[in-house]
Amino acid sequence: MNSLARFNPARRLVGRLFLWFWVTFIFTAVVTFYAVSFFNEHAEVRAPDARELEALNRAVAAINRVIQEDGAKPARRILEEADRISRHRLIAVGIDDGAMVQGGGPPVRRSEEDDLTRLAKQASPLSLVRGNFETIGPARVAINGKDFAIYVSLMNGPPDSQQPLKYFLCIALVITIVLSYLFARSLVRPITILQETSRELAGGNWKARVKEADGRRDELGSLSRDFNAMASQLEQMWLGQQRLLADISHELRSPLARLQMAVGLAHQQNVDPAALARIEREAERMDSMIGQLLTLTRAESGKPEISPVMISVLFDRTFADARFEASNRNIRFEVAALPQQTVNVNSMLLCSAVENVVRNAIRYAESSVSVTVSVKESQWFVVVKDDGPGLSEEECSSVFAPFYRASLARDRESGGVGLGLAIAKAAVEMHHGDIKATRNASGGLAVTISLPLDGRDTWSGQSPQNTH
Repeated sequence: MNSLARFNPARRLVGRLFLWFWVTFIFTAVVTFYAVSFFNEHAEVRAPDARELEALNRAVAAINRVIQEDGAKPARRILEEADRISRHRLIAVGIDDGAMVQGGGPPVRRSEEDDLTRLAKQASPLSLVRGNFETIGPARVAINGKDFAIYVSLMNGPPDSQQPLKYFLCIALVITIVLSYLFARSLVRPITILQETSRELAGGNWKARVKEADGRRDELGSLSRDFNAMASQLEQMWLGQQRLLADISHELRSPLARLQMAVGLAHQQNVDPAALARIEREAERMDSMIGQLLTLTRAESGKPEISPVMISVLFDRTFADARFEASNRNIRFEVAALPQQTVNVNSMLLCSAVENVVRNAIRYAESSVSVTVSVKESQWFVVVKDDGPGLSEEECSSVFAPFYRASLARDRESGGVGLGLAIAKAAVEMHHGDIKATRNASGGLAVTISLPLDGRDTWSGQSPQNTH
């Protein structure tokens, strides 16, 4: 059933346009053909064949049978009953006055009525062919003491002269299919190009533009040109933001280096140790913040260099450093067995992301931090849990914003500047992944990083079940 839905042409815009144009054209052609055939005034008179004469004789016999049963009925009623017996459309024309009586069926057209009146006194039956209908008669029958010329109307298949028309219709069918598809495709093609370009732009390619936008002068051309203008503005804004962050970070490095040098000289001159320690601590914090700003800028700009690496090798040094830091804080750090799986990632960016998440968990944990790495189908997941105070639902959705500091982290002694998790988010998204923070049922915070096995692919959006 899913395979049939996949090939359903109505699911796509080009398919709906194609079907609409094609069905409309075919319906119009068929209606026009039958309308022309129905109203065609050309008539042919010829001698009836044996089949047609037999139909006329059956009709006359049916009329005589009805008259024998009850000859006092009106002529119209007699013809109606004879219609049902002979299963043909019967028409009677008064020989003397030319009055026409019809048993059933659609009314006789004026041109046909004139032809039947002229032939009413014909001695031998004739066949009057008009389009796909033929009328055979006359045959004389007396109804209620009045002489009538009886005709029987038959419906024929298409005559031999219409055989070439069949081939014409087949050729027309093929031509309309091709032309309708090409027309629908020409309408949808610029929309498809716009869709592909927007995906490139969303993927970080700020040079992506809709090609041939200037070649169209219709609404789709205007839309493409507006999109290109929007993309140019976004590129300028993004480049300006990245340039500003980089310039600020580099410019702050120079006075910071001079400050650290001055602190070293002050130590040699026996200046107040407590004040110097405070200045040195703030200088180190500023140096860390500038370094993280540069890392965030690198993570958010351009595409990362992807290479294959084993998960166990990827995080070996990261988890070793985290275990050392946790032991200094008397925090139990547990890592489940790492899967022997090769992934395509940028090792530096992804290790930085996981390191920031793990260090954040160690900073706020009360007694333990656990890390679980798992692989499921074409995705893999890193889950970091701590038993700290956790965050509210609102804070869980905002904690990855740059410079965001949750209420419990406002104490400057925590050492954080609000960039670690922002760097983690940028690095994960560069790998087409996702990162989320949730509150454990037993307290604390759980951060889940979801990634495709190949960092160049788009993440499917399937995360492991939370059991926190």
